[in-house]
Amino acid sequence: MSVTEPSGPHVVASLTLTFDIASIAVSTAVPGVAWALLLGVSWGHPEFAESLGLGRTTFWLLLPGAILASFALLPIVPVSDDILAVSFAGGVFPLLVGALALERIEPALRRIVGRLFLPLGIETAALLGVVGLADDGALATVARSLRIGPWATELGLVTLVASAATAIVVLASRGEGSGARGLAGIFGLTTAVAVLTFAGSTAIPGVGIAEGFPYYLVPPILVGGVAVLLGPRLFPGAPAFALTASFFAAAWGVVLGADVLWQPPLYGTGPAGLYAIGGAGVLDLVYLSAFLGLLGAWGAHRLLRRGFAPVGTPLPPPAPSPGRDLRAAFAMASEGSVTASLTASAAAARGAALEAHRLLGSPVPDPQRPWIGLPVPGWVVSDQANLESMARAGSDQPTEAWRAFATARSLVRLGEAIERPRFASIAERLAAFAVDAALLGVAGAAVFAGIALLTAGGLNALLASVPFNAAIYGFVAIALVYLAAGEHWTGTTVGKALLGLEVRDRALARPGGVAALTRNAPLLPVMTLYAIGLALALAVAMRGIPAGASLGVFGVGAGTLAIVSIGAVVLVGVGLAGTVGIAMIAATRERQRVGDLWADTWVVRRLTRAPRPPSPAAAAARSS
Repeated sequence: MSVTEPSGPHVVASLTLTFDIASIAVSTAVPGVAWALLLGVSWGHPEFAESLGLGRTTFWLLLPGAILASFALLPIVPVSDDILAVSFAGGVFPLLVGALALERIEPALRRIVGRLFLPLGIETAALLGVVGLADDGALATVARSLRIGPWATELGLVTLVASAATAIVVLASRGEGSGARGLAGIFGLTTAVAVLTFAGSTAIPGVGIAEGFPYYLVPPILVGGVAVLLGPRLFPGAPAFALTASFFAAAWGVVLGADVLWQPPLYGTGPAGLYAIGGAGVLDLVYLSAFLGLLGAWGAHRLLRRGFAPVGTPLPPPAPSPGRDLRAAFAMASEGSVTASLTASAAAARGAALEAHRLLGSPVPDPQRPWIGLPVPGWVVSDQANLESMARAGSDQPTEAWRAFATARSLVRLGEAIERPRFASIAERLAAFAVDAALLGVAGAAVFAGIALLTAGGLNALLASVPFNAAIYGFVAIALVYLAAGEHWTGTTVGKALLGLEVRDRALARPGGVAALTRNAPLLPVMTLYAIGLALALAVAMRGIPAGASLGVFGVGAGTLAIVSIGAVVLVGVGLAGTVGIAMIAATRERQRVGDLWADTWVVRRLTRAPRPPSPAAAAARSS
């Protein structure tokens, strides 16, 4: 019996199936690989990652924070009957992380805006103009007469304008120092990603912008590798900044090449819709491209063995974290690293004293004896001195490590007892959140009511309208902006200010932009349910429940049952999320919920309102 090889349509079908499987497998694996990469960089080389602007807080924001922010879409502008928005998960978070990381390359915001963002804005306007010329007008007529298709015409013009813009920016940066050279290099890398992305993307009316597999992997990974190769020239003395540049260039380049240049063909092509930059969240090309750019740069960085020493202006030393040092002491003692464990135990106890001074607002009279000036018994000062002496002398006896660890643990608990009155209580935090939620609710209700008044039809028509749904998404986004911006710029919100509360990091400074967003990302599910419940309640109040078929023996209308069911889900969801948050605050020694743990922040009473610390006897009793 002879066997014949398959040919013709069967081969084509097999290749197509194989290609489709590969596409699904790679697309599914990319987010996991990206998150594993950022996890490895942030935790494997923490000082190096922080110096690049891609530290641990960034990981929490871009992984669980982005997943929780999937419902937060900020409407930007109405276009025809459509509305253009930007997603926090797939758009704002990666773009903002990339932009804020530039501060490590060039600390002056004015220079970043003038030498990077302003030229990018001008280039974007010029590219939109030439894309319009390619689609209409005399230039399009000439292209057709030369048998040049619209796509080739557009790509040629985009490439020409982008090349000219890059040449101008690079020439203008000559002789202006390494900072200007680095920003010019980032401009060129971003433009390259934009052109390559534009070449492989297409607009699908009613769906969005798509870029096929495996092409979408090429621009960011390629530019990441090129950035590392050019790193010594673009960033003299700190070539590792090529990783930061790759993250920025990949994210911003995709926005320019896909979301900006390909958005116009989507509008007015069908029923009204809500189009969002980064709308696919953690599966969006903007989000994934930032990680792919970093992946390409990381691979080249490792191949060239560039090392992991921190780069750029030295970062201020982190504020002591007694709990973290104590855990390190335990781990080192378990591994048999006795001297290292002794050092960590002494650092944990010393950090507890310094943290207590900081939270109480009292100076440290004697840095060599940090417990002096605190309401503690005299033996605490002696115990700290013994720990410091043991750490300096070192040892190879495991019992010494465990004895030091036990002493340090008691001192850390003593410090926690002293500083605990400064932390906001659960009742205060709930009251502050209730005030902020009420303010947001009043503003949201006004917007929902205004849209309802302008929308014709009954309840179903209102709930199906694009502006009404955009307002629900927008409510979640505005709530996040309100909370994060208030805590970043002022250290508080209206609700917290009324209760005398502030958000601070371990140095008692206001949280940075990424930290403020990270801290508030876990609140997004609550704000999402709040937005849905508020909008639904207002819509029912203004439109009434539509008549529906009778269901079951209770004779409940279908519309009534749907409204009641959604309301129950909202109430249960808010209650469950609130219970989890309260439990976290109650269970943690520094009264931190999940967002505080991610961002390493505290909610504290204003110093003028802080209660007096406990007496030495009371503090000692609470620590035992």
